[in-house]
Amino acid sequence: MVRKDGAEARKERIAKIATNVQAALYLNKDLGYISLKKTVAKQELETGLTREKIMEYLALLVEADQFEIDHEKDQIRKLSSV
Repeated sequence: MVRKDGAEARKERIAKIATNVQAALYLNKDLGYISLKKTVAKQELETGLTREKIMEYLALLVEADQFEIDHEKDQIRKLSSV
């Protein structure tokens, strides 16, 4: 039996956003970043989620070391290799 509750739906939405961002970063690897504003807008259209909820999910993905966000430069970037 497949569990389809709110937590499972949330998990799927976060995973989809992570996949979309990682794919966009790969496609723009020469540039090194993608636009935060445009990415959020695209995710709003694709998922139907609010801007606030998408930003919440992106912040969670940043904490999980998926990528980094520079709000001042309006950029989402791969993690810097340290």
